[in-house]
Amino acid sequence: MIVDIVFGFLGSGKTTFISRVLREWGGKEKIVVLVNEFGEVGIDGALLEQLGGEVVEMPSGCICCTLQADFRSQMLDITQTINPQRVIIEPTGVATIAQIRNIVETQLFEKTIERINYVLICDATGFMGLYKANPRFVESQVKNARVVLVNKCDRVEKKKSALTRNAISAINPDATVIATEFGAVDWGQYQLALSAAPDSRTVRTGLDHLRDAGPQDARPVHLHEEEDALGFESFGLLYGDLTFDEAELSRFFEQLSGPELGEIVRAKGLFRTENRSMLLELASGEFSSQPVSPCGQSRISIIGRNLNRKEIGAAIERCLVGVHPQTCDAPGDSNPSPPVKKGDSGGVYQ
Repeated sequence: MIVDIVFGFLGSGKTTFISRVLREWGGKEKIVVLVNEFGEVGIDGALLEQLGGEVVEMPSGCICCTLQADFRSQMLDITQTINPQRVIIEPTGVATIAQIRNIVETQLFEKTIERINYVLICDATGFMGLYKANPRFVESQVKNARVVLVNKCDRVEKKKSALTRNAISAINPDATVIATEFGAVDWGQYQLALSAAPDSRTVRTGLDHLRDAGPQDARPVHLHEEEDALGFESFGLLYGDLTFDEAELSRFFEQLSGPELGEIVRAKGLFRTENRSMLLELASGEFSSQPVSPCGQSRISIIGRNLNRKEIGAAIERCLVGVHPQTCDAPGDSNPSPPVKKGDSGGVYQ
């Protein structure tokens, strides 16, 4: 079994790239996608399932800290019950990749995992700003990558794209850096880059004493370093069979880029509107929307700092067609009228 860990900061284009992998390789290989999202309401898993992929979701937490034991169990279950040829792991955009390495590179999986590929997705529009604000986090991500896809190069000048690629190569000279647009790659070039990269288990690092501890040592390990302290919180809502106004949703997502509702770095939602289902996103300060296959329950996930939860909930309700119920703050609320099935997740990554 091959394991591809596709990681990168919030909104870099991980899900878009994985969807392309499923279209390209899904008919040739048996693939399972293990999705870990920050917050209790999952969006990415629902999108990938529409492509016919076998998706296992691990929402409401981060693999590298609170969910380490669950992640181990989930990986064991996948290998024993599904036995795929390839597992694609999409960690949350705030995960510390060094700690995920600590889990997948233990002796627990040495007989089942043939090769581990670490693929980093970077956003060319925001990489340098993120690097300046969180240098240790970014350097940890880049140093642990074997292949780096610099995405969204169509949105920046060639000079800025080159600057980003040079910065990545300076941090990790051994990584293969590929420029991409909309997560699209030349598959021959990509496969060559994966095959040329050394198996990470042959590259010795300071984590070797942890990885070599063996399956008997299942204690969660969290390296309390500055790179972990991004301080993001999440806000998620899952709705029933209600209908949303598409124009109002667009106005709401455009409002998220301003300061009124908090410092929002990522927002994504699947909504049933009067005429179709829509995916709306805010990434790198830019709003986008596109029609998708019928999504069932509408849902939204917002990540940032100092979120104004009350105003966010009220603003979403104003997007509903014809009804303006009170927001339910938690599952199982005694008031039967609100449409919200899950409340504010309130997860904080620190």
